[in-house]
Amino acid sequence: MNERIFTPQYTNSSLITTTLETVESHRWLIDNMLMMPKHEVWLQRQMRLANVKRASGTTRIEGAALDEEAVGRLVNRSTAVNYTKDEQANINALQAYEFVDFLSDQPDIPIDELVIRQLNRYFLTGEAELLTPGVYRRGQNKIGDYAPPNQGDVPELMRSFALWLRTYQIEVHPVIKAGLAHIHTVAIHPFWDGNGRTARGLSTLVLQRSPYGFRKLLALEAHLFSVRQDYVAAIEHTLVTSFSSGYDATSWLEFFVVALLRHLQELVDRLGNWYQMMRQAQSFWANNGWPERHMDAYSFAVQTGQITRGDYMEITGVSPATASRDLNEMVNVGVLRVEGKTRTRVYYPLDLENVSSVD
Repeated sequence: MNERIFTPQYTNSSLITTTLETVESHRWLIDNMLMMPKHEVWLQRQMRLANVKRASGTTRIEGAALDEEAVGRLVNRSTAVNYTKDEQANINALQAYEFVDFLSDQPDIPIDELVIRQLNRYFLTGEAELLTPGVYRRGQNKIGDYAPPNQGDVPELMRSFALWLRTYQIEVHPVIKAGLAHIHTVAIHPFWDGNGRTARGLSTLVLQRSPYGFRKLLALEAHLFSVRQDYVAAIEHTLVTSFSSGYDATSWLEFFVVALLRHLQELVDRLGNWYQMMRQAQSFWANNGWPERHMDAYSFAVQTGQITRGDYMEITGVSPATASRDLNEMVNVGVLRVEGKTRTRVYYPLDLENVSSVD
């Protein structure tokens, strides 16, 4: 039996084309210049931070009130007792993005209906059974002035959509595919609730499965929250008031690629500052004749805001005794300051410009 496949309608406008060219140059910088692969601990921490930003951003778009700092504190909470509604929504989102990160590294698992339904299930964990998490809606819903397709059409539309998602199209740029995945999930609105969060999670997954994953450091959801009115307006302008299989996604894609580029520019600027700092630190360390592992630890501390003895051991591979000795030396020469005692000590980076050369 020949299954119908979703056929998106859009035009590669000059704005889309020129924006994607800049996105490509930024991708090259991140992949080839602005990262240090040896700092896997730093990279993993930044990925976790990106997921905190994604969770906070995607839930705040839906009306939750927790900012990134509050969501970050949830990560280390040891109990699920007495979570507020907003806290539960963010715990759900964090789990959903962990699922996204896992799938991003599993190319043998197709992005299909099961994946989309599981994403929705994660986002709606703990919600009322009436919302049927992960199950296509069995009724008609309306979102503002927009009426999605009849519930009877949802299964076929999702099969067609999933077939398109798992089919390689050489003519479709991965960023465009991510944008189309987002808007078409919203257009179908296949679930009773969590459709926007599912759409944003799916878009991130599509990006991370492609060469445009940006080391899993993007948190586009946070940027979309910062431009929420424009974001909602772009969706409304594209979908108008009711579902049409032939809707033109061009205006939405123009918004999406520009939003991605603006957020990507923030990431490139941050990594660029870190890269410049590392070059300066390398010169400073060479002039003072200090071990290179000191510089590795210092650059890690600058980027993450702090370093512990455990971090130092993981980065450099030295013993606990050597780690303690090295960190104390760095405190003594004025490149780190320390707080806490014994095993709870945390070391914070100081400005190198205020450090005197040491013989």
